Amino acid sequence: MLGATAAVLAGGYGWLGSVVDGTPGALAGSALGLVTGALLYLLVDSAVSGAPIRHRRDRRAPRRPAR
Repeated sequence: MLGATAAVLAGGYGWLGSVVDGTPGALAGSALGLVTGALLYLLVDSAVSGAPIRHRRDRRAPRRPAR
């Protein structure tokens, strides 16, 4: 998912840069898209990182017998 997000951002910013300034704009836009993707990854990762919730049940996992 991270790779797809980075590819979409780099491609979108690259296309926008090519419309504005040709090849140099496309290269700068692609670089900006990759930097933006990295910053988004760091922001989201720091927002959701931490200790996992221990009391959450997963519906896919079978229930364990009570002891």
